[in-house]
Amino acid sequence: MIIRQWEIWKCRPAGFSRDHWFVIMSGQERLNNLQRLQVNGLACYKLQGDAKKLDVRLNGADGFDGPTVCQCDFIFALDKATLHSCLGSVTWERQQAIKSKLKEVFRL
Repeated sequence: MIIRQWEIWKCRPAGFSRDHWFVIMSGQERLNNLQRLQVNGLACYKLQGDAKKLDVRLNGADGFDGPTVCQCDFIFALDKATLHSCLGSVTWERQQAIKSKLKEVFRL
C-alpha cells in the first residue's frame, strides 16, 4: 500500500468510536519508510453549521460527498497499518489553505 502526503485516508485512532477521514500530513520520506509505523493526519468532519476559525472547508473536488471541514488545530498520530479506503487527494487550492491555517494556528 502506497500512502502519499495530502491523500485522505480512513482509520480509527485511539479515542474514536468509529472510522474517520484524515488528511495525511507526513512527508513522503516518513510515509515510504517501513520502520516508521505512524504518520501525522488532520481529522475531517462533516460540516454542521458554520466552519470554525481553525477549520478549512473541503468539498466534492476533494472527494467528499458533502460539505466537510479539516480541523487544523490538532495533528493526530495515526498507525499506518490501520489506514484504509483512500478517498483521493486534497486539491492544490485546499492544500494551500491548510498550509496557511497551520502556520496561523501553530504560529510558524
